[in-house]
Amino acid sequence: MDFKQDSIREWLEATQERSTIEDVTRHGCQGGTISELIYYHDTSAFYQKYKEEIWNKLEDTRADMGLDSILKLISTFHGHVGSDLQLQNLLAWWATEITCQEICIDWDTDERATA
Repeated sequence: MDFKQDSIREWLEATQERSTIEDVTRHGCQGGTISELIYYHDTSAFYQKYKEEIWNKLEDTRADMGLDSILKLISTFHGHVGSDLQLQNLLAWWATEITCQEICIDWDTDERATA
């Protein structure tokens, strides 16, 4: 999988339908909602491309929640981590879900502003 866009948001907006982004906010990535993020080799490539952005999102969320470490935050995620590859998968899905939520909030704000 080739992730050409500079940010997760840009990638989502360029490659996913609105309905898919909305589905991710309701159901997450685990059920294969985004076909490009099903297999470990794809989620690992996604993680490698957007690693810095993912860790910045983790730090921001950690700070917002008042936690003293990112590992405590990650421990709240629903997912099994038994290897580096599984961690990359979990973080790729989490960052995608968070970004989809941000996109939907922006759409809602824009729609309210124009109503």
